[in-house]
Amino acid sequence: MKFFAKLNVFINIFLITTIMQSSGDEKIIPERVLGNADAAIIIEEYASMSCGHCANFHNTILPDIKKEFIDTGKAKLIFNDFPLDSRAMIATLVAQCMNEKQFFPVLNRLFQKQLEWVQAENIQIAIYNTLKPLGIKEEKVMSCLENNEENKMRWQYIAEARKIAMDERNIESTPTFFVNGKKIEGKFDINTIKEISIVDEKKNSPDEKIKDNWFTKLINKIFH
Repeated sequence: MKFFAKLNVFINIFLITTIMQSSGDEKIIPERVLGNADAAIIIEEYASMSCGHCANFHNTILPDIKKEFIDTGKAKLIFNDFPLDSRAMIATLVAQCMNEKQFFPVLNRLFQKQLEWVQAENIQIAIYNTLKPLGIKEEKVMSCLENNEENKMRWQYIAEARKIAMDERNIESTPTFFVNGKKIEGKFDINTIKEISIVDEKKNSPDEKIKDNWFTKLINKIFH
């Protein structure tokens, strides 16, 4: 059973990677990473663009984390879309159609002005008006929502990634966070990262390594 479970995960990853590929080597949706790619602390976020708690994290909590951990190269944030409704999907399609330099400024702007576009009667125009101060043209926003093959593939990828997140990582609500692969239960803020960092430092300290080595040798001596 374990073999088939692992095989299923592999197939899902293969399919989602295939969906990501467009013409040439360009990806429909590249991995969205904020910070040093080689950072020791890996923060994974699953968020919906229409989620108020997600907006609160990006507007009030992330700036402190970014200043102390991301900008200093200690941590990186991997952003994953988990749209909860059609309006979130529309905003996601617009954000994910931006290039690497545009993505996080657009993401942050959409979270900052969330109430202005999420409640608008014409969401496309509202999103354009929200992004206009960043120099994003109306034609660019509308092109991200056109009924064409590239946008259909982008939509399909987001929907499939959401399903895999639910099935394989038990994502049920937003925002959901993982730090170094471990799902965070309850409140997540800069103190959470500090606590995890202290624990990791203790685990990697010379004294702990000596203890681990001594214990391993003892166990091996008893049972072998």
